[in-house]
Amino acid sequence: MKFAQVMDYIEERNKLGSVPGLDNIKGLLERLGNPEKGIPAFHIAGTNGKGSIMAYVESVLIEAGYKVGRYISPTIIDYRERWQINKRYISKKECAEILTEVIDAVGRMEEEGAGRPTSFEIETAAAFLWFNKSECDIILIECGMGGRLDATNVFETTPIDILASISFDHMQFLGETLEEITREKLGIMKKGDILVSYPQSEIPERIIDEFAAENIEVKTVGNTNGSNNEDSSISEKLSRRYFKADISEISDVSESLDKTGFVYKGEKYTIHLAGGAQVLNAITAIEAIDAFNSISENYGFEEIPLKTVKAGLRKTRWQGRFTVLNKEPLFIVDGAHNEDAWKKLSADVRKYFTNRKLIYIIGVLGDKEYPKMLDMLTPDMYSAFTVTTDSPRALDGNVLAGLIRERGVRAVYAESVEKAVEDAFSLAKETPDSVIIACGTLSFAGDVIRSVRSYLKK
Repeated sequence: MKFAQVMDYIEERNKLGSVPGLDNIKGLLERLGNPEKGIPAFHIAGTNGKGSIMAYVESVLIEAGYKVGRYISPTIIDYRERWQINKRYISKKECAEILTEVIDAVGRMEEEGAGRPTSFEIETAAAFLWFNKSECDIILIECGMGGRLDATNVFETTPIDILASISFDHMQFLGETLEEITREKLGIMKKGDILVSYPQSEIPERIIDEFAAENIEVKTVGNTNGSNNEDSSISEKLSRRYFKADISEISDVSESLDKTGFVYKGEKYTIHLAGGAQVLNAITAIEAIDAFNSISENYGFEEIPLKTVKAGLRKTRWQGRFTVLNKEPLFIVDGAHNEDAWKKLSADVRKYFTNRKLIYIIGVLGDKEYPKMLDMLTPDMYSAFTVTTDSPRALDGNVLAGLIRERGVRAVYAESVEKAVEDAFSLAKETPDSVIIACGTLSFAGDVIRSVRSYLKK
């Protein structure tokens, strides 16, 4: 099949939606020779920050000389972005060849009555197949949703499992409480795996600590907990198979839109991803590399020296995360798409842009907590342009504009992302001290990036 043909096939498969469960993906991988086996992997679950943490880890591993496969979900700019080796997208030719092989296996499954894989299951199988054929040294695998029943959760053992920030999202699949959601994310853990965790809020941290105490063999490590747990003995008996990013070890933070400097455990680091959460994402990646070093000899790898870790973090770039697209007028795009991400975006906006006139471009999904987003953003909002995103789950942009106007802010519905970008630039040019901020979903962020690039070429 040619690239256009496999894209048509995937588009048709998208109609199946999300179907949590592992039977389909395991059956599909078995028919492909189980390409997921034999390659050391970092496996990450979480609500927000998965992409940023893996971008840091990827950059460090590449800096250390490894051939690194990375599987991303969702994508922002290009469909092929989900499959990368050393930051290079799979080519259209390779993509067509790999997907054709997977689609043929799907056909055999369906003829046998053994299941009907979804597009995400097909894409996940394709990732493992491509990385295996390409002889990657290490692979980085990002859960699509949840963890326990996510199609990526097919490893018999994963050397390192990472939990990014955990908060509310996809509750219809993962549960209505943070306890339930956290346990679903912890479902990626297998016996013998190392666990690395972002500095979580109180409830997820408690659940993770309890899980670690019950399931991980222990030595003795000091209290790495930045919050107040009633029973600090849980932390005191955790082994070096449980690595917790420690907010109490962060100091000397200096932030700007261009770079952020900080000290972690006495060492100075510089990163170029903006936003308050990025320091926390970076220290989680540092802990993940520390975890890798603790077992590197088992896989015939050398430990990664500190100078390489620092260089890798410094070279990390990641699109759609408080990204500056233009400097005059200033244009920021952020993929914030749930309550926790909007809260962090709101805090960053207040930190960086005090007393600036904030012009928003917003497109959201109808099944998200968008009223809460508006309650967070509209108090500082000068004006807004709304868009109906390119998704069957999209909230009508006219409805969104009405909700913003109800909160006392001028809002105009734009018929396309291109029109919203053009109008926002026009307004910003005639409004002193203005900043344009686009947000709502990750896919919408990709549409905005493409539209801004096109606008700036005119």
